[in-house]
Amino acid sequence: MIRPKQLRRRADEQPSENTVSRTTFMFTHDPTVQQQELSYLPVNSVLDTNRLTNRYADLYDFAPVGYFCIDRQGLIRDVNLTGAGLLVIPRASLVGSNLSDYIEPHLQADFSSFLEDVFSSEEKKICELSLLNAMKQPFHAHIEANVDSATQTCRMVVCDISARKQAERILIESEERFHLMADSAPVLIWTTGPDQQYLWFNKMWLDFTGRTLEQELNQGWIEGIHDEDVAHYLASQSAAFAERSPFSVEYRLRSSIGHYHYMLAHGVPRTSPSGRFLGYIGSCTDISERKNAEEQLRHSRQMLRHLVSYQERVREDERKRIAREIHDDLGQNLLALRIDVSMLHTRTGRAHPKLNERVSIALSHIDATMKAVRAAINNLRPTVLDLGLTAAIEWQVQDFQRRSGIACELTMEDEVTLEDDRATALFRILQESLNNVIRHAQASYVKIALYRQEYKLCMKIADNGIGIYPDCRRKANSFGLVGIEERINALGGELTIDSQPDKGTVLTISLPLQEQC
Repeated sequence: MIRPKQLRRRADEQPSENTVSRTTFMFTHDPTVQQQELSYLPVNSVLDTNRLTNRYADLYDFAPVGYFCIDRQGLIRDVNLTGAGLLVIPRASLVGSNLSDYIEPHLQADFSSFLEDVFSSEEKKICELSLLNAMKQPFHAHIEANVDSATQTCRMVVCDISARKQAERILIESEERFHLMADSAPVLIWTTGPDQQYLWFNKMWLDFTGRTLEQELNQGWIEGIHDEDVAHYLASQSAAFAERSPFSVEYRLRSSIGHYHYMLAHGVPRTSPSGRFLGYIGSCTDISERKNAEEQLRHSRQMLRHLVSYQERVREDERKRIAREIHDDLGQNLLALRIDVSMLHTRTGRAHPKLNERVSIALSHIDATMKAVRAAINNLRPTVLDLGLTAAIEWQVQDFQRRSGIACELTMEDEVTLEDDRATALFRILQESLNNVIRHAQASYVKIALYRQEYKLCMKIADNGIGIYPDCRRKANSFGLVGIEERINALGGELTIDSQPDKGTVLTISLPLQEQC
């Protein structure tokens, strides 16, 4: 078997100078790999050696990159077919010419310096230059070279990177256009890398914060977030990065004058044309005015609820006062009048039949008036409320059945104790709900339940009527449910309405008990 060193010696003894140079470069470009391969092949003759030499010559000539063998003066000693193709010049014409002649004139000095560095060091050197082909058309080339001390030449690999350079130029131009548009946008814009480090902020952002781009890069911009919002923002961002999904989050950002503004941030993933994740691009919109308007609206609603609650208390107090005055004044006078008329009726029974008949009619009128007065007092404020909420609900259910003829089932837990204003409000809600059943539900059965649930007192009113149609709640004069809801909101409670056409309605009211207030 012929050893690799013998194969090298025989190849060096070939008569053609160009063949010797090309073969030497071919075998010495990566001698370790090639000699190892040769050592595993059976070589028994000079013919076999030539076959292997031709095999590597083909690999050398048709490699995807250009191979050049250059001396200290820059003269081309050998070149493969790919290298000749890069310059669009026949290989025979290239051998003996100076490679500097194919370097753009303004870069020839750089190439000379690069060549000196190669010959002064045994390390591989790398550079990128612009070369000219036979038609004087420039193309970008990536060059790697190292010296061959034995032959005092350098082995040079040349790769055409024009397409890559063109893509880089297009990308740079695209980035510049993006930055120009982003700097003109009326919102704050930012971009990040795949590691959640912030890479760029537009001019609007820098003007708003009053900081430089260098101060904001990476995680520096977080210094401007309100301390109470940092954890929430970072958690939302990290969750979005993990899922590669868009995200939106509100936070407070400090302006250049030190005031915090509410911001609504939107971020979406960025990907390359090949689908590689590049990070996020996002924008921030100042929503301070909207937040202030929402706060004012919230405050206005709160004030309105307080006003409604106050009006309800005033109304109930006035009803109580009127009911008491009617009971104490008109009721007592009617009672005294009835006693007197009743005595007159007794005395005229035999002596004055006709007068007795008239007195009897007057007595029946007095009884009807007293009954109407009692009904008016109950409508203003049922006296049974003074006996507690449970007694008042039982009385209201009985009165409802008597007036409407609708069957009503009532289930309650043991005696429920509430402060007067809450007990009155809950009674009024039941009263209004039952009135709605009479007026609108067309029901034949109502079920009422009063029970405790954790720290809440719940009341459920269900009927088997026609239900609530969507349009009914939007009628101009439909204030029944609105009034119920306002009463509940004023007490810090909740109202749930479950209704379907022709399947009845269920109202569930829950109020926090006193110990949770």
